[in-house]
Amino acid sequence: MKQKKDVIIFDGICKMCNAFFRWVHKNDKKNVFMFTNIQSKFYSENSNIDKSKDSIIVITKNKILYDCDAIVYILKITKTQLVIRFIISIFPRFISNFFYQIIARNRYDFFGKKDTCYIPSKAELKRFIN
Repeated sequence: MKQKKDVIIFDGICKMCNAFFRWVHKNDKKNVFMFTNIQSKFYSENSNIDKSKDSIIVITKNKILYDCDAIVYILKITKTQLVIRFIISIFPRFISNFFYQIIARNRYDFFGKKDTCYIPSKAELKRFIN
C-alpha cells in the first residue's frame, strides 16, 4: 500500500497524547499528516510497526519513526517549537529517548487516561484513519 501522507499513530486513551494530536492537527497547516491511534485496525494490521515500542509513531513515505525522532519530525514539519527541537537535538539521541521513555511509560500516571478513545470531530475525522 503506497501512502500519500505521513501517518501519526498515538495512544487514543492517553490524555497527553490526545492533546498532542489536537495540537498537531491545528498546527499542520499544509495537511501533511493523517492520524490514527494504537487501538485502530490500521495499527493492529500493520506488520511493519514495532509494537513493542511505547511511543508515538510516524510513518513517512520511506521509514517509521519512534520516540524523539517522531517528535522532532512532527515539530519540523509543522515548523513550530524551535526551542523544544533545539533542546532535543543538543543531546545524543539515546539520552533524549531515555527521558522520552520515562514519560511514555508513566503517561497515564502523569497526565491521566480516558475510559474510551478520543472521538474526532467532523473536521478531524477527514484526516483520521480507522
